[in-house]
Amino acid sequence: MFEVHARKWEDRVAIYCNDKGQPIGPKKARNELTRFLGTIAHDYNWAPLTYTNWQKVPNKDKIWEYVNSKYILPPESYDWVMETLDVSWRGFKCRLKRDHYYPYDTYEKRLNSRPDNVPEDHFKLLLKHWASTPAKNAKNRQQQDNMHTCGPVAFAMISDEMFREDGEVPSKRKLFERTRSRKEGKTYAKPFDDTQTKIQEMRRLEALEADESSECQKDPFDEVMGDGRAVRVSRKKPQENVAGNSLILPKEVMESIKSTVVADVQRELSAEREEIAKEKEAHAARVAEMERAAKEQEMQDDLATQKEPMTLDVIASALAQLRQKDPSLTSEMIAKVIVASAT
Repeated sequence: MFEVHARKWEDRVAIYCNDKGQPIGPKKARNELTRFLGTIAHDYNWAPLTYTNWQKVPNKDKIWEYVNSKYILPPESYDWVMETLDVSWRGFKCRLKRDHYYPYDTYEKRLNSRPDNVPEDHFKLLLKHWASTPAKNAKNRQQQDNMHTCGPVAFAMISDEMFREDGEVPSKRKLFERTRSRKEGKTYAKPFDDTQTKIQEMRRLEALEADESSECQKDPFDEVMGDGRAVRVSRKKPQENVAGNSLILPKEVMESIKSTVVADVQRELSAEREEIAKEKEAHAARVAEMERAAKEQEMQDDLATQKEPMTLDVIASALAQLRQKDPSLTSEMIAKVIVASAT
């Protein structure tokens, strides 16, 4: 991530987000952003390990400013950035506890196992905090039977991919099922029985609700997972754009798009003006040529009506009279008529 930390302001990478401010693309830049945030969460200068929870970590506005010095993000992404930092920061502390606290049974051994990227004073405070906290957190993850299998890929990106595939925002059940899917032949640490049973029950409830006439039903995901929130999802078709369908682009990106569009329109208008000017010029030349030919023909017709013998003097006198009538007759046109009449 050194290249990202060294990135200049004018080289910032634009990120576009869904209506919740969650980055969904471009995929490469979005994944890079997630890893970049991880480096910040693991840096004790930005995120000191001496605090018991992320809410107490100071200077979040400065962190937000630093992130925006490397990426172009809309203001709506602030909460997502902070939540991602929170998860990464807590995960880092959990791994420290797993690798440098639990394997040892004395304070001295634990202190000697301190990793190089953690200051000694920070580590001492962590050891003190861990020693005073009931050792139940280590079992929490083991007790989770429905862990997702999508790795570091954000649910927001998966939800956006599902929307593009199906043309509609995925339900909680569909997103849950997609993020818990397993590859055939791959070994997983956790059994799939409980997750599969819950997915089947969610599908059963969906099928039952689809047959009911009620406009508002309890979400099958909430019913099965028993989160107690009793979230109700309207089954009426939205009249406006469905939430999650819209994108939020950073202001700088919108200005860039606007400038590009304006420049393209101006170039097209300029090209059209040049083309019209050329057509007018060509048309004027054709009209002038037709007028010149008509005048020459008129002079020849006048000469043909002369009753006197066609000598050069008679021709010159007749043409002089024509020129008095029409001053626009040029010497070139007169000479051309004289030659034609003489021959």
